[in-house]
Amino acid sequence: MSRWPRDNQAELIKFYGDPGRGEVERQLVKVVPPFQMYYDGRRLPFIRFHKKAASALFAALTDIWEHYGKNQATIDKLGISKCAGTYNPRKVRGSKTKWSNHAFGAAIDINAEENGFNAKSTIPQPVVDAFKRQGARWGGDYKTRKDPMHFEFCDASPVRTASLGDTTLPEMDSDSDAPDTGMDMSAPPPHDVAPDAPVRVDTQPWYGRAWAWVSGGGVGALGFGSIYDWRVAAIFGVLAFGVFLFVWFGYLRPKLRKELGA
Repeated sequence: MSRWPRDNQAELIKFYGDPGRGEVERQLVKVVPPFQMYYDGRRLPFIRFHKKAASALFAALTDIWEHYGKNQATIDKLGISKCAGTYNPRKVRGSKTKWSNHAFGAAIDINAEENGFNAKSTIPQPVVDAFKRQGARWGGDYKTRKDPMHFEFCDASPVRTASLGDTTLPEMDSDSDAPDTGMDMSAPPPHDVAPDAPVRVDTQPWYGRAWAWVSGGGVGALGFGSIYDWRVAAIFGVLAFGVFLFVWFGYLRPKLRKELGA
């Protein structure tokens, strides 16, 4: 049995809450990806996601990070670091009643520029596999209007009925947050992911949150690509060593010599 609700409004609302009543937004958590992600060129210190799916999202991203050798440059080159939408309390396009899976905080779009509706996917297979290992559904598998940028945590497996046999559930085609204009990214996607919006699972230690804060502010101000840049590690190492020398020679050593009567 899938760990995720079936892709219909009743089961999605029962599992994630009702977006129209604010039940979903109250259950969003901040998930800090293991690698630096961006939205429209801006750093995302975290991304908001439903707490029931947050650990699965983080596990998929961690799987991807480890597969590519924890190399931020590779992640950037492949377009994996480009987040194009997560939580967005909106309806499915063309419907006035059906909530998008983004409205449940259970979907994420990646590299929208190259993965528009019905476009040939550039999403690397290891990325697709990482999400599927967590039970996520990929928009590139839609049977009609494919949406390769889109991943959602819901169950769309066939349903067995006595009269109809195996019946595939309706699929939420074109559920991504990118504009439905042939992926003309001159118009910003209509979602609320912004520099103040990112997410990491609450189990992150305090030093991890501090590091994410530094990477989103101080390191970015220095013009480095990410906290995983070797130059950043070198600078922080030199600074830490300099602080140690200053404290030792400027305070601790003189005090110790004084106490010993040297």
